Amino acid sequence: IVRADAEELHALGERFRRDGRGGNFDHRADFEVLVERHAFLAQAHDYPDPDTLASAAALAWLLREIAGVEGQIGYGGIVGRAENRAMVRVLGLKLKKMSPADFARYDLIALLDTQPESGNHSVPAERLPDIVVDHHFARERSGPEPAYYDVGGEFGTTSTKVTQLVRSSGLEPPPEVATGLFYGVKSDTANLARVTTPADVEAYLWLFPRIDRAMLAEIEHPQVPLTYFRILNKALERGKIYGNMIVADLGPIYTPDLCAELADRLLQVEGIKHALATGWYEDGLFFSLRTRSRKNAGKLLHGIIAEGGFGTAGGHHPMAGARVPVAGMGQRKRSELRRKLVGRVIAAFGEDPQRFQRLCSEAAADEAARD
Repeated sequence: IVRADAEELHALGERFRRDGRGGNFDHRADFEVLVERHAFLAQAHDYPDPDTLASAAALAWLLREIAGVEGQIGYGGIVGRAENRAMVRVLGLKLKKMSPADFARYDLIALLDTQPESGNHSVPAERLPDIVVDHHFARERSGPEPAYYDVGGEFGTTSTKVTQLVRSSGLEPPPEVATGLFYGVKSDTANLARVTTPADVEAYLWLFPRIDRAMLAEIEHPQVPLTYFRILNKALERGKIYGNMIVADLGPIYTPDLCAELADRLLQVEGIKHALATGWYEDGLFFSLRTRSRKNAGKLLHGIIAEGGFGTAGGHHPMAGARVPVAGMGQRKRSELRRKLVGRVIAAFGEDPQRFQRLCSEAAADEAARD
């Protein structure tokens, strides 16, 4: 970022904070829900990524500082991706995998980077969160609005929203909190190259001088298990090219995060505009979709999977994910279901599901060489 751009974006960010909710933050008014609360849970979405982990950790720190409420970070699923596990270890995050009975122990619950109606979290349907902070587009609510509800808007990450709360509080975040939020913004926007708004850039610039660079380097460059490379090899062998779209079947995976990681990688292939990776984890079929086109991946996948009654889905313009429950299905029905849903995604991008070439075929290699 050149200096002129940084100064211009700084001014935009200042104006955004004055006009937006973050600029109006007053913990005595906005967080009246804190009164007489003693046990706080910052709940991340299932299979948490850096954005939700950073947001949960920062909000837990903030509420402890301004109200003396002790907090716990909760999650469902697993923390699987190597960078995410490194983040938990390096920043010293204390996570608790929640069971349905555990939620009754907390009289204050916040839901970060997701919403009650999204379906990708473990909060029981009968328990309305007190606080919801999420940058994704607002879902139609099926119940009352939480006491503090900050959803949607011109934000590329939830970490950006929480950073605004931290800044508006007047408190100085410790390096662990700043590093987590910075990595949340950086990873969810692909280092400001994807779904980036002036508010995200402003948060990035404000956080950067406050981070621990050694911590950040350790998080971003972890070792990965040998199984990772075996699955990567499988993705390349099974990958198919449909016009300007790549689809890869990863088979059984050790963490759903692999779908997102490999979809990002496949989108780097020259000439490719869309990438879809699918994998089987426990009793679910997971999808990760990436696109460089004007189509909204989040709304597209939500329409096919969620509105189609197959499972849950969400995301935003260039990236989306979905989970389809397959418990009780035989292998043949599972394969047929995947083929049908993948075909609908391919068709939604204007490609023919019956016409493809292998990613690693000799014909594809020869064509790449000619180009």
